[in-house]
Amino acid sequence: MADFKAEDEALASLVLIEELFHMMAKSGVLPEAKLADVVRGAVARLDTTDHFGAGAAVRHYFVPWLSD
Repeated sequence: MADFKAEDEALASLVLIEELFHMMAKSGVLPEAKLADVVRGAVARLDTTDHFGAGAAVRHYFVPWLSD
């Protein structure tokens, strides 16, 4: 089995979640505005708990959700 680093797992999780969000929006399961609210809430929560690096990662991968 390959030796995965924590960074690899974190990146894979973000990309997987991003893909799931896009698929939920595309299929109409959840409106894009609600998904954007989820992303904004996560970023705000990370920023207010001093996890700025994690908040920056979410902002980076979910830029389209935050800019709408």
